[in-house]
Amino acid sequence: MKISWLSTLRAIMTLVYFFAWLSAIGAPISIILFSSGVESAFESLGIKIYNVHWTFYGVLALSIIGYWLFLAMIHHLRKASYRITPYRFMDTRIERHFYYAGLFCVVGSLVTKVPAVIYKYTTMAIVKSNKILLNDVSIDFGFSFDSFMVILAFGIFLIIISKIIKQSILIQEENDLTI
Repeated sequence: MKISWLSTLRAIMTLVYFFAWLSAIGAPISIILFSSGVESAFESLGIKIYNVHWTFYGVLALSIIGYWLFLAMIHHLRKASYRITPYRFMDTRIERHFYYAGLFCVVGSLVTKVPAVIYKYTTMAIVKSNKILLNDVSIDFGFSFDSFMVILAFGIFLIIISKIIKQSILIQEENDLTI
């Protein structure tokens, strides 16, 4: 029995899409947990932030928006995986799906990480004065699969792939017109 890489990709993307929906639906519940005092901190792309200032809820809302942008990225990658066939991998719709997936990836990571970093460093004095233990005082960009830089590079890479597909479609159209 031969396993197709394309079938495996489609199955994985469907599974990830399902769990991304669950996460995106459950994310707004966190606002209720934080406003009721059940939780006091959350981690956003490797940055732990504490509920010590009213702007915390803005950072939390942007993090939730980041979840929804992640869901949109997975949606477009899933659409592209179902659109690709062994005989069709250069298509304007595939190009568009890769472009939007990359765009949602870049914007989502920026919307999630940048406000969390700004919040963390502007509230560090409050956190220290409340004697909350700080696990890390620096930004951990990390170099693993959940790294901010890896996520940004992945999004930009998807945009570049969409541009390559677009250029190859134009070359194919020009080639079809020549005699």
